[in-house]
Amino acid sequence: MTCTVCGGAPPGSYELSMHEEPTCVSHPVAMRCALCGRPAPDQRTPGWSRWGASTRCPRCALGAIECQDDARGQIPVVRAAMAALGIELTRRVRVTLADPGPLSPDTTGRDGVLGITHQQWGPDGYAAVSIEIAGGLTPVHFGATLAHELGHAWLAERKSGPLPLPLEEGVCEVFAGAWLKKQDTPLATRLRAAMDTNPDPVYGHGYRMVRAAIVHAGIEAVLTSVVRTGALP
Repeated sequence: MTCTVCGGAPPGSYELSMHEEPTCVSHPVAMRCALCGRPAPDQRTPGWSRWGASTRCPRCALGAIECQDDARGQIPVVRAAMAALGIELTRRVRVTLADPGPLSPDTTGRDGVLGITHQQWGPDGYAAVSIEIAGGLTPVHFGATLAHELGHAWLAERKSGPLPLPLEEGVCEVFAGAWLKKQDTPLATRLRAAMDTNPDPVYGHGYRMVRAAIVHAGIEAVLTSVVRTGALP
């Protein structure tokens, strides 16, 4: 175990990034990675890069989904994983990367700012038109975000009207959590754990509310009730 700043074994207390990389707490902190929370002592730390209005560490930049070609390699994998969980769309929805722009996500829990599902009302009800996901995410962040947004698209195909925001986002966060559970990486484990304590009244509370209902009644009963009645069973 070596410190991300000094390269030595931490002689005392240290903190772990979401990748479980240790950093001695004795080092000053000038910035943090927007995606994993890793600290850096200086704005000019080698290997760090701008990501939207925030910064990204070298570990999160490695293998990141930077362009549409990168995304094309990941999208079928996530779709297949969600289909295995019973979350499959009857209409294909285009997924594109967007400039992260002013995004500055809270690494203590997913807050939904990494992706957006565009929907419209038509003669047959709501329908998802397209999904945009911030470019430059790690494959784990990308997969969890896409799973969440596919949840919105799945609900759009089935619900009869708007859902309360905590309920809709809570269902989609459960889908993201289910996807993360299938990933065998420290980052996925820590992101999923962070969802349990996310203080956000929509995403965090919604996730815990829906998950509790699933524990009590089962996921099939919960999803059926949400789609048919717009409420939890």
